[in-house]
Amino acid sequence: MSPFDNPFDSGNDPVRHTLWERHMRADIDAFLAGDWAAVADDFDAARFIALDAGGSRDPLQWTVGFPNLSAYRDRWLEMSALTRERADPDKLRRAMFEGARIARIDFYAEGTALLHKVFDGALPLRDGTREPYGWQSVFTLVREEGGNWKIVSFVGYLG
Repeated sequence: MSPFDNPFDSGNDPVRHTLWERHMRADIDAFLAGDWAAVADDFDAARFIALDAGGSRDPLQWTVGFPNLSAYRDRWLEMSALTRERADPDKLRRAMFEGARIARIDFYAEGTALLHKVFDGALPLRDGTREPYGWQSVFTLVREEGGNWKIVSFVGYLG
């Protein structure tokens, strides 16, 4: 299986298949293009808040890193620009897909879900070296009346 292949079958597991497409393919491609508009609708802006674990697994170290979606959007765009500036463009997309995966998606009552995304790879830099990275993020999702899933929060950068 290629790192670009969705591991969830669209016929047998259509919800997970769709979530993988949004949280992997759409997210990575938008990040690499610096195109926030391509993923903005994946969030519930009115309810969004996110914790930054700062590389720690100790909740006493966590902070409200993103009190609203605008704060997260600004950081996302900043990191996208920095990544594009530093990375080897010919190797970057493959490296991003190889270094990220959806580890688990759990569904709960009332149209809620947790999506566990693991980042464990290396950024291919323009000078030929690689910069390792590794963290996890756990996203809280809610299903809207139309069936779309929205991110309302996450704990990110778990060590």
